Amino acid sequence: MNQLEKRIIRLENRLKTYRIIFGSALTVFAAIMLMSHNNKPSVPEVIQAKAFEVVDNYGNVLLKLNKEDGNGCFTTYTNTGKKLVKLFTSTGGGGAINSFDENGEINFKVTKTIGGGGYMALFNSDRNEIVEFGATNNNTGYFNLNDKDGKKIAWLTYTENGGGYFALLNDDIETIRLSTPSEGGRVGISNKRNNRVVYMGTQDDLDGNITISNASGSKLGSIPANY
Repeated sequence: MNQLEKRIIRLENRLKTYRIIFGSALTVFAAIMLMSHNNKPSVPEVIQAKAFEVVDNYGNVLLKLNKEDGNGCFTTYTNTGKKLVKLFTSTGGGGAINSFDENGEINFKVTKTIGGGGYMALFNSDRNEIVEFGATNNNTGYFNLNDKDGKKIAWLTYTENGGGYFALLNDDIETIRLSTPSEGGRVGISNKRNNRVVYMGTQDDLDGNITISNASGSKLGSIPANY
């Protein structure tokens, strides 16, 4: 066998080896592609972390999930870092929601009262509470309306022996009171010294009565006269 024939045989052997390698690689590649199309992507059922943040393209935090005072907290922000909405746990242990304006100032609150039950409040642009309503200690509703400085000007709630109670105030003094106890309706009018000067309503014996008093609260006269 001459030198040329030997070279041809070596070339043929190399070509067979290359064919085997190429064929094997092609088989492996085809198997991987087939498996990747048949297998669905794995999705975890639960993702756990101590905190989670959503940011914009500039890294500003827009949403945060974290722990606050040992409980869960959810807060959204403007792209300038001002709070918009916050869900958290109040000091009394109940759930709470605060809503803020574009400057991060409080607008609205929802939480629980000290005695239990719901509580809601609205604030004006000066951050003074102007509306408040919720549940009282005996699970009856109440409603407060305040002036621009946060002073109470109207109050709607209940009487201790049952029925409704409504009062109009000026400088924290109840100048007009309307109540509906079990005996019947009653109306009282007071002056700015908090002395009652007019009373009209149902007495304990269910008789009607009108009483007029002076500025000091001393009775001037009544109908019937024996009251």
